[in-house]
Amino acid sequence: MPSVAIIGSQWGDEGKGKITDYLDENADLIVRFQGGNNAGHTIVVDDKVFKLHGLPSGVVRPGKLAVIGNGVVLNLEELKDEIDQVIAAGGSIDGLRVSDRCHLIMGYHKKLDGAEEKYRGKNSVGTTKKGIGPTYQDKIARIGFRAGDLLEDDLLKEKIAFILPYKKDLMAMMEAEKCSCTVESLYDKMVGWRDMIGKCICDTSVLINDALDEGKNVMFEGAQGAMLDIDHGTYPYVTSSATCGGGICTGSGVAPNRIDKVVGVVKAYTTRVGEGPFVSELKDEMGVELQKKGGEFGVTTGRGRRCGWLDLVVVEHASRMCGFTSLCMTKLDVLNDIPELPVCVAYEIDGQEVKKFPASIAKLERAKPVYETFKGWKGWKDTDALVKGGYDNLPGEMRDYIAFIEKYLKVPADLISVGPDRDETIDRKGDWWN
Repeated sequence: MPSVAIIGSQWGDEGKGKITDYLDENADLIVRFQGGNNAGHTIVVDDKVFKLHGLPSGVVRPGKLAVIGNGVVLNLEELKDEIDQVIAAGGSIDGLRVSDRCHLIMGYHKKLDGAEEKYRGKNSVGTTKKGIGPTYQDKIARIGFRAGDLLEDDLLKEKIAFILPYKKDLMAMMEAEKCSCTVESLYDKMVGWRDMIGKCICDTSVLINDALDEGKNVMFEGAQGAMLDIDHGTYPYVTSSATCGGGICTGSGVAPNRIDKVVGVVKAYTTRVGEGPFVSELKDEMGVELQKKGGEFGVTTGRGRRCGWLDLVVVEHASRMCGFTSLCMTKLDVLNDIPELPVCVAYEIDGQEVKKFPASIAKLERAKPVYETFKGWKGWKDTDALVKGGYDNLPGEMRDYIAFIEKYLKVPADLISVGPDRDETIDRKGDWWN
């Protein structure tokens, strides 16, 4: 029952899309297990660039099953645009499967998301205003719509008649943008969703477990990053789902003993979108340079990402929460030609050195980074030749940088990414599906 999970080790934007695309060549199923269209990933296949938010990365590969698990919240209005993008590029959604337990993002969720952020004022958490939080709220409050509801006409009508008036009252109380839909118009819209996606809806837990029983290769694809986990991230500046390793099980309907390998994707420096503490953040010219060289602008929001040096206190926390068995280092090329590379190895908080990531936001805001500095490396002209030469062909200073990270985290760096294309990757393991 070979399975591999891909999880971001920081605050998202680590390059998971590329790594998922690289490893899923030999996968039979690619499973998205949490999050929504507040997370974006860019996939480059030959000369085609796909910017996806709701669809799993594997949907661009023919012959694969791309599964949206029960832990995901799904915006079917925006998913249509992504489906059109894939079809326009010559692909199809024949391999798409959607969990009948997957919750649906409604128009009123987006309106409430914006109203809640406005209500918070200076305490805003920096959401993408995509309706993710309010959808998960409804899931926990047991008043959400699930994909399977689209297949049961009487139930659908009953739920719309109950939920829509309730939401309109709530929007009025929150002074949210008004919702013009009626019970009848919402029903018609959801019937349209059924026509679009109904054939893809099934019990994906059974599908995944049957595939594992048959010895098929299953990849679990995380969205965002471990530090945005609702329990273990920088609460309240987090997302609304379980982004750590445990989210794989609850979000896809598999048991913990069915997860064989967990790859932690580590960007060679650190970025973050939105509000929240960021101990190693650079607020100087170097931060601007990293943002520019790394193209650090959100796929979903277009917002510039905050940039800083690699923070191993953060990555160690993620590794412990997720159970990384391998690391994938990404965007090492962005650090080319920088003379010195500080790496945060601890925090100084109130005069004490701390090596474990604290839960307290107040402590994190007082924390100062403790750095160990490494000599930088020169860039290269021929990436193809660099990759063909393998790991030993990398600049010695880069290998020293990687080796220190491996030693600190006690996890091997089995994948090394030195460029945005899938072929610009050095694979030190090779036997991912054995």
